[in-house]
Amino acid sequence: MTWERRIKHLEEAHHVLDKRIDGLEKTGVFDDVELTDLKKQRLQLKTQIVKLKQDHNPSTHYTTEQND
Repeated sequence: MTWERRIKHLEEAHHVLDKRIDGLEKTGVFDDVELTDLKKQRLQLKTQIVKLKQDHNPSTHYTTEQND
């Protein structure tokens, strides 16, 4: 898998988690531990995305604060 495809895959997984987290928060019916775990997974994905982007474009500085 090329790094571009890997980033796209990670971004799609991040989007899926975003939707799931948003859905849980909107309903108000969720387990705090489950929600915390999902948010941790989402952050790990974002960290991987940023690292890959930095590794392949070092002149660009990405932060994990973008679109979290």
